[in-house]
Amino acid sequence: MNNLKIIKTLCYSGLIPFYVLSVLNFYVKSFIIIDIFTIYSLVILSFLFGSTWLYLIIVETKENIKLFLLFVILSPIFLILCEIFLKIQIKLLIFAIFFFLVQLLDNKFLKNLDYLKIRKKLTILVIVSHILILISIYPNGI
Repeated sequence: MNNLKIIKTLCYSGLIPFYVLSVLNFYVKSFIIIDIFTIYSLVILSFLFGSTWLYLIIVETKENIKLFLLFVILSPIFLILCEIFLKIQIKLLIFAIFFFLVQLLDNKFLKNLDYLKIRKKLTILVIVSHILILISIYPNGI
């Protein structure tokens, strides 16, 4: 990757809202903070699935990818429904799982090892931020 430094900077700066909101929720208990966190998660997940969708369409592969395409296209719709209808705890768990699932898709289809290393670290850090905000909601346990 020619622009690895700028790509890393942009990717890791995307973590700032996750961690600022997670830590802020420990001090200022507010549904607004949690709502902003989940909406930001939804936006990032939709972006990641859109990027994966584009890659699956552009890159020809010998594998049958119809099921993957269907999953990638329907996931943001499912996640929007989760955002609207589910309790915060379940929503955060589902979003964290979907960050992991999009990482698995990237691992299966992307070939750029530098990018995959960055994505793996980012996925772990994003999932940790989801755990942190859950802890901030329930500091004494569930």
